[in-house]
Amino acid sequence: MSCSISLCMIAKNEAHQIARCINSAKPYVDQIVVVDTGSTDNTVQIARDLGAEVYQMEWQDNFAQARNKSLEHASGDWILFLDCDEELDQATAPLLREVVQSQQYDGYWINLTNIFNQQPSSNFLGFRLFRNDPRHRFECRIHEQILPSVIRHATAERIGYANITVYHYGYEDSEVVAKSKSKRNLRMLEKARQEYGDAGFINFYLGVEYQRLGDYQKALDYYHRSLVKSSLDETYAPAMVRSIGYCLLNLKRHQEGVAFIDQYLKYYPDYTDLVYLKGILYFDQRLYRESLDCMNQCLSMGSPPPRYFSMQGIGDEKPKFFISSIIDHLIGQAGSLFEKGHESQAFAALDLAFSQLKKTPNEEYYTRLIETMLTWIKAV
Repeated sequence: MSCSISLCMIAKNEAHQIARCINSAKPYVDQIVVVDTGSTDNTVQIARDLGAEVYQMEWQDNFAQARNKSLEHASGDWILFLDCDEELDQATAPLLREVVQSQQYDGYWINLTNIFNQQPSSNFLGFRLFRNDPRHRFECRIHEQILPSVIRHATAERIGYANITVYHYGYEDSEVVAKSKSKRNLRMLEKARQEYGDAGFINFYLGVEYQRLGDYQKALDYYHRSLVKSSLDETYAPAMVRSIGYCLLNLKRHQEGVAFIDQYLKYYPDYTDLVYLKGILYFDQRLYRESLDCMNQCLSMGSPPPRYFSMQGIGDEKPKFFISSIIDHLIGQAGSLFEKGHESQAFAALDLAFSQLKKTPNEEYYTRLIETMLTWIKAV
């Protein structure tokens, strides 16, 4: 007998997007459970019209509590949980029915892709599919987690990976909405810290919110607090290392950033995003040769393994674009140096640009380089 799947969601004033989420999953699940925490729009009616069972619950400033309420009403053998601002990818969704038939696993990591400006912007793994078991319950009032309780009653070896993708549209929120969410999250995280103590993952998420608000020093302080309390095997640890690097970049602590990334590339040697960030840190120090070396390395590495939070195109489009920007800068710099009579420095800039063009040919930049040389020759 085939296993059944319950889609579990929580919602409040999601009339503008809940239909997209439900419709994307409806053909692949047997039950849809929505716990509404106080909507004043048409969220409840839309969900019911689409076949969902809707249960009302007063909001208690606790996402885990609301999610666990949805689990109480789930009758399926497996649980898939999604947020209202998410959508199941139709190309990979049919795999849901296949993977839940396996007796080997009690839960699965799946792919999540953030959408920004209507384009994929970053990718990471999320634990979203697991067996329905009363012992499996969400923990922590914000950034709630189900994986710890699943592992406690099984083993880490029984957690698999399914090549199923979910699109997340939350980053499309307006700046006002995003700031409001961050302030709410900070308030709830402070409550969570009172309940869980000064845990590594709480400090990590505090850092995330302050980084979103642009307070890079405060974010850095929380990330460092988390780093000393967290194992480098934690699922969030590589992303935290990446975030620390970006905070140091924004704080213009470039040399410290390069040294920090070099230190953690020993632990995450296949994390392309760190090499790319290192290249940006070099560029900001006008170390163009070192920056190009990093971008070329990104092209050689390609995209990192899916366990890492990663920017879309980090192993291809992004380093190629950055390389083009550096070549453009070098050719422009050479022209200015020729005009000032600094021929040796100008030739050094053109030589570096030419060396790179042999690795990543570009007819437009070849032409510009030659034109810059000819302009100088005519001038002398």
